[in-house]
Amino acid sequence: MPKITLYEFTPTRSKRVRWTLLETGLPFESRNDPTLFGSEELRKIHPLGKLPAAEIDGQPLFESAAISTHIADLAPEAGLISPSGTRDRALHDQWVSFALTEMEAWLWSSALNTFVLPEEERNQSVFEQNGRFFERGAAALDAALAGKEYLVGERFSVTDIVVGYTVNWGRQQGLIKDHANLNTYLDRLIAREYCTLGDG
Repeated sequence: MPKITLYEFTPTRSKRVRWTLLETGLPFESRNDPTLFGSEELRKIHPLGKLPAAEIDGQPLFESAAISTHIADLAPEAGLISPSGTRDRALHDQWVSFALTEMEAWLWSSALNTFVLPEEERNQSVFEQNGRFFERGAAALDAALAGKEYLVGERFSVTDIVVGYTVNWGRQQGLIKDHANLNTYLDRLIAREYCTLGDG
């Protein structure tokens, strides 16, 4: 059994990792503490001192998608991810990369310019453009979900955990209201017992 410590803070992408851990049933220790941001302790795990981060069997790992994918690999009996080298594993990589680059990057840019950066550094002129580019990615994902319940292999997987977080963020910003497939998909994910999207 791997020894896992999750450095987390609820209103962050930590939700992805916690949800994955709960789905696998793997035991873990939680360090849920916002004062860890930027600390020397956290920089030993994440070079930028950001959350989430994890220590797994004494080895550091950061970036929520990478941590979640690795945890799914550590618990193959949970059926959350297909083996490396398979078509379904390639589709996992595809949709995770798509969500992070074609959708989440625009949400993060807007967040930076809303509450992350000092007020004097914020540029609100990016909001309209960010929303437009997010919706372009959302439309493509909505089309891919036509007639499907999940993204990979006709079953729930860690792909849905990672992508679902991004879709939920977009819903919170009012950016998926015109995409019926995405809304149905997200409702299906939120109904799962261990879903963390409604936390915090």
